[in-house]
Amino acid sequence: MSSSSSNPSSGSTSPAKSVRAAAVIVAAGSSTRMGMAEGERKPFIDVCGRTVLEHTVAAFAACAQIVEIVIVAQAEDAARIRSLAKGNPLFDKLKHVVSGGAERTDSVRAGVTACSADLDLVAIHDGARLMIRTETIAAALACAREKGAALVAVPVVDTLKRSADGQVAQETLDRSVLWAAQTPQVFRPAQILELLHRGVPAGTPPTDDAALYEHWVGPIAIVPGESTNLKLTTPTDLEIVRALMSARLANQAP
Repeated sequence: MSSSSSNPSSGSTSPAKSVRAAAVIVAAGSSTRMGMAEGERKPFIDVCGRTVLEHTVAAFAACAQIVEIVIVAQAEDAARIRSLAKGNPLFDKLKHVVSGGAERTDSVRAGVTACSADLDLVAIHDGARLMIRTETIAAALACAREKGAALVAVPVVDTLKRSADGQVAQETLDRSVLWAAQTPQVFRPAQILELLHRGVPAGTPPTDDAALYEHWVGPIAIVPGESTNLKLTTPTDLEIVRALMSARLANQAP
């Protein structure tokens, strides 16, 4: 980790005004682990009458502090997303649909670059985490406003083993100090953009955006999330998400 003297400038957020934030929803993955047909991808899977992307966008659209949304997608999906958004009130805050890059960092950089320059914060979110709650988004924004950056995460509840070869367990890790990272992860736009351009040393690519902050700046504040905020990755995940969403919608019914 670098010393504090090498930290990029972070700017400030005035406590006298309400936070104005962008959401960068990253939906540019290949969806290979979903076992889907050629040309089909996760953002357009139906879950209880809405696409995955619609559910995700809806959670951010309902957050008052989010004033614009940027979706990062595969280039061939852009027209379909714009068609989905046309006349759809869930997408009233949509500012841009931009193409993703070869790596996650490239996609996030493209999304953050497309955000308006005068915003206080940017919330970066996996498009496949459609179960995110608006209250959690608001809590992450509030924490980042106070602390400079924030990470939604949940305590690890399973017993974790370390295995170098995938054949034998060599060590049991102390789960009392372990957290499973989720999204959104919230930053000041200029700062995270600088960190995305810096990257990390070769051989240690970040698996999330908070890793960049940890490497160049230091510890990042944790906002407790929910175990239901899982990332849709496999067909089994889809079964779970459909059941969870069905229960949530039933609880919301008048």
